Amino acid sequence: MPKFILHIQDGVEAEVEIDVANAHTAVNDGYNALAIFVARKFPPAESITISVSDASRGLIAVLGFTFSVQYAPGFLS
Repeated sequence: MPKFILHIQDGVEAEVEIDVANAHTAVNDGYNALAIFVARKFPPAESITISVSDASRGLIAVLGFTFSVQYAPGFLS
């Protein structure tokens, strides 16, 4: 099976190699990893990105999630 690389950034960087059938499956695994990173801790990191690359590090996709809260004026007073 072809190898793909998930490069994960959420304040800390990590890389994971995965063996999947094709680039579409690699991107799907990236979406699943993103959902896991967002759900494992609340509130999640302010910004999380997962870059999906092929074995030669050719970029396929960048998946991202940004968490923010905007309070109404006067709410925190």
